[in-house]
Amino acid sequence: MTPSLASRIAAFPVAHDAAAALDARAGFVGQPAPVLDLIGGVAGCSPFLRGLLAGEALWLRQAMQSPPENTLDDLLAALNDIPTEALGSALRRAKRRVALLVALCDCGGVWGLAQVTGALTALADRAVHLALTGLVGDEIRRGKLPGAGPDDAATAGGLVALAMGKMGAGELNYSSDID
Repeated sequence: MTPSLASRIAAFPVAHDAAAALDARAGFVGQPAPVLDLIGGVAGCSPFLRGLLAGEALWLRQAMQSPPENTLDDLLAALNDIPTEALGSALRRAKRRVALLVALCDCGGVWGLAQVTGALTALADRAVHLALTGLVGDEIRRGKLPGAGPDDAATAGGLVALAMGKMGAGELNYSSDID
């Protein structure tokens, strides 16, 4: 079995904002010292990640106890069978959690560059696939795509999204967008 995220922490950033680091650490009392050091370092360097740590604290406590590869797989699998009307909020939640997981694995020395960019790309790939199949499926159900039947929804009615550049190479980074 692959060890948990918490047990694989090998590094952490030095907090630029010591007060923010202490505040974030206080929200994770009872966690092992390496987890607290990583959380403090990340929160003390990134206001965005500090907000994610606060908003996703309950989820993160559980995620720290599992291998991050399994957590990523679970986050992506949880998006299966989400109705189109709930897809936006589900994708936003997944984006927050994947961003936090990946950042902690990156800053904590748990994952190398290929795993970091691969995880970010995996979420983008899943989001594009679900958006295409969900929205095209809705149009098929509404009778707006002549000749397409319910079974065609799984393949987005033949619609294709071509990933080029960083996404095509599996190298999306934190600031990459998909459009």
